[in-house]
Amino acid sequence: GLMMKKWFGLFLSLFFAHAVLAENAPTIFLVGELPPAQKIDKVLSAGNPSDVLLLSVAPQKMLGLAGFNMASQGGKLFPAEQQALPTIGKIAGKGSTLSAEKIVALQPNLIIDVGNVTPNYIDQAKRTFAQTGVPYLLLDGRLSTTPNTLRELGKWLGVEQLTEQQAQYAEETLKSAVDFSAVLQQTAYLARSADGLQTGQKGSIHTEAMELVGLRNVVEGEHKGLTQVSMEQLLLWNPDIILTQYAEFFQTIKNNPQWSQLSAVKNQRVFFIPNQPFGWLDSPPSLNRLLGVRWLQHLLNNKPMADFAPEVQRFYKLFYHIDLSTAQAEQLLKQGQ
Repeated sequence: GLMMKKWFGLFLSLFFAHAVLAENAPTIFLVGELPPAQKIDKVLSAGNPSDVLLLSVAPQKMLGLAGFNMASQGGKLFPAEQQALPTIGKIAGKGSTLSAEKIVALQPNLIIDVGNVTPNYIDQAKRTFAQTGVPYLLLDGRLSTTPNTLRELGKWLGVEQLTEQQAQYAEETLKSAVDFSAVLQQTAYLARSADGLQTGQKGSIHTEAMELVGLRNVVEGEHKGLTQVSMEQLLLWNPDIILTQYAEFFQTIKNNPQWSQLSAVKNQRVFFIPNQPFGWLDSPPSLNRLLGVRWLQHLLNNKPMADFAPEVQRFYKLFYHIDLSTAQAEQLLKQGQ
């Protein structure tokens, strides 16, 4: 009966919480009871990374998007069904805009968030569940756990055939990155924001993709998140490579007297990261980064960029359900030249 279900739900959440705490690196946290797959037809995405994950795994079950706007330039690439998805607002992280009342009114069967399974996000999940009664699933967003995340989510949402292909792609990507990183001896800096002075510390979810291929992040730090740096520090670090997905910064860096003192600028080792519909290396830190990991290897092997177009098409089809023409794929790649 209902009481039994309640107890089982409690047991499950305790079991998950225990599984979470037993390892230093939790990968799944569930508050409430997971409905059976066939009952889940209205999923709410909690933030930008879960927008990407759900657009990849189960777009047909999404109520809307937390942060991504389908009216944007990148949104126009998606199939018509996805383009109809409204932007509803974020539940997780800074600047949450979706109230408990709004969540209840939308009547979702499940809320999904992906990112860092840390105490503050776990508290957020518990608080949202307490206010709305909607089961809340928090998934680890690290690239290393992607194959597992995809397979579990496929099972829970009843889309195993798709997620199995995606998980295999993720596994191949991770394996090739590990092999590649063994021979790479270069330092790098991820330049975020219009002035290029915001970045991610070594070990952060923002710089994980570039570190995975063996690029050594010059920014060391304790809290493994975003941080501001000074020009003086950058000149001391003098990275071999600079990566950015901020077009205005990329355009101005070459004529900036301070930045042009850096060897990466002198040696023309500053690269623009394609970012439609999502950034390939970050922003948001989700499945989109799998393509960035492959793109970086291609780039660092100094292979002709046009050769990478079929990989872009393959990825967009498998993860975004987008059919890119060769010309579109080459256009995306040209941005990085």
